[in-house]
Amino acid sequence: MFDARVAEFAPKVGVERACAAFAVNPRSHRHRRQRDEGRLVLPPPAAPKPRAPHPASLTADECDHIVEVLCSERFWDMAPAQVYATLLDEGTYLCSERQMYRILQAKGLVRERRRGGHQRAGSYGVPRLEADAPNKVWSWDITALRGPTKGVRYFLYTIIDIYSRKIVGWSVHDAESEKHARRLIREACRRHGVDRDQLVIHADRGSPMIAGTVAELLNELGVGRSHSRPRVSNDNPFIESHFKTLKYRPDYPDRFDSIRHARSWCRSFFHWYNEIHYHSGIGYLRPADLHDGNHTVILEHRQAALDAAYEVHPERFTKRPRPPKIPNKAWINKPTIQSA
Repeated sequence: MFDARVAEFAPKVGVERACAAFAVNPRSHRHRRQRDEGRLVLPPPAAPKPRAPHPASLTADECDHIVEVLCSERFWDMAPAQVYATLLDEGTYLCSERQMYRILQAKGLVRERRRGGHQRAGSYGVPRLEADAPNKVWSWDITALRGPTKGVRYFLYTIIDIYSRKIVGWSVHDAESEKHARRLIREACRRHGVDRDQLVIHADRGSPMIAGTVAELLNELGVGRSHSRPRVSNDNPFIESHFKTLKYRPDYPDRFDSIRHARSWCRSFFHWYNEIHYHSGIGYLRPADLHDGNHTVILEHRQAALDAAYEVHPERFTKRPRPPKIPNKAWINKPTIQSA
């Protein structure tokens, strides 16, 4: 609007004075007139200068290696956060967790990483297992122990009874292999007198767990098998909780000096875990006592001690005290609604 008034008075008083009267910048006024009349000539845009790569940027080869690791059979069903933490525990740093997501996003692999495609977690049935006594359901897994130097790891194979929480078998080796898994499972079944069609063994979908030779052994022994769904971490809660207990022990080493050191420490730990410590998940009994059937006498002694305390000072109790209860059943994926 003001440009029109300036143009009206400019022939009479001049452009400068007309612009001053209407508080319009003279250069801006001339620019707009030239633009409107088609007389404005703009210089060609400058060619963009190539940006130097940021010093912190990953090279193309590094990005390809990270994609290869994330899409490997070991990690294809794990979130980048889990891969990042796993590698860091093993002394390996590739890039940040966020950078892993960016690389996968650039490759279109945020949702799908396994080569050849795979079923989604919802396509697998939910594993539902219950145990109302020892040697009904076992769960097993492998966890890495850090060796004396970066890149050196030992592998702890562990089998837990989900009802009694007793560790029924363990071994430490320098590699993940179905051969070691077969030997451990066979020996545990022999030691605990497992009969055919008595036991189900649950595991995740790692390579040793789903190996055909392990499946053949279980068929030979008459043992059922169950597997977690892909990318569902809480399908194997008992063994995961146990590994956390193991690695949070005050004397757990930052690194093991040798495989002999790892086996020695684990032997001491499992003795403590089975024979000495009171497990909160089973009414503060020792796993070995519940597994071996000694819990009845222990609970009677506890009840006798509580009864004696009640008789002396009943006013200190709102009702007759009872010792902590043992769960009737242990579940993997307990149904939220049970049929009658």
